[in-house]
Amino acid sequence: MIDLTRHEDPETIPTEWLEERMRNERNALLTASDWTQAADDPTGNAAAWATYRQQLRDAPASWTPASTWTPPAPPS
Repeated sequence: MIDLTRHEDPETIPTEWLEERMRNERNALLTASDWTQAADDPTGNAAAWATYRQQLRDAPASWTPASTWTPPAPPS
């Protein structure tokens, strides 16, 4: 679970800020997993990583703005 409030009062944070923070966290996770989609992916699990990355891309559409966000678990 990721705290999106950054120690601020969640009641006073505009929804737009929470949405932006969630997208920033999601983008960081996508960037951190870019290497898994290379042709020479050493995990041998490119399909699972592609599914995980799609879940990350779909997350903003299904997320209800809140003070926290629980991203999908990456493949092991």
